[in-house]
Amino acid sequence: MLALISTLVFAIPICLNLISLKYLYDVKNESNCEEINSPYINIFYDYYLVELCFLLMGIMILGYIFHNYKKISKNFKGSHIRLIKIFLEFFTKNKKIFELFTLFISGILIKLFYDIGNEKKCKDVDKYLRLFLFYGQIMGSLLISYNVIFK
Repeated sequence: MLALISTLVFAIPICLNLISLKYLYDVKNESNCEEINSPYINIFYDYYLVELCFLLMGIMILGYIFHNYKKISKNFKGSHIRLIKIFLEFFTKNKKIFELFTLFISGILIKLFYDIGNEKKCKDVDKYLRLFLFYGQIMGSLLISYNVIFK
């Protein structure tokens, strides 16, 4: 059961990134979308591509660490616990900064999907996928805003 949950934790973001990449790729290559084919689309296409690469690298590194834990733990001899504590402390202290950055990126993506939806020639490129991504970004923004404000 734990293996299934851990697989889903990594599989869901990979699938969502691939869906976003597919949509942005379709919009970039659509000849009717010349007006909306702005640097925004290129930036976010590259952003999702880099994010997907970092996610896959993280999965490979974690897999290597879990698979070779005995070998790795002998090399660190207790210092790995301090490294993990420093790493976790960094992320817990700067949690709001990461959430605000994510909220900023999400807001720009909402604006991008809204602009694509208002473009007469471009809004028919994967219409339902655009709506799925648009409403998903809105829900994500609301959840992140709730976390920033109330937690």
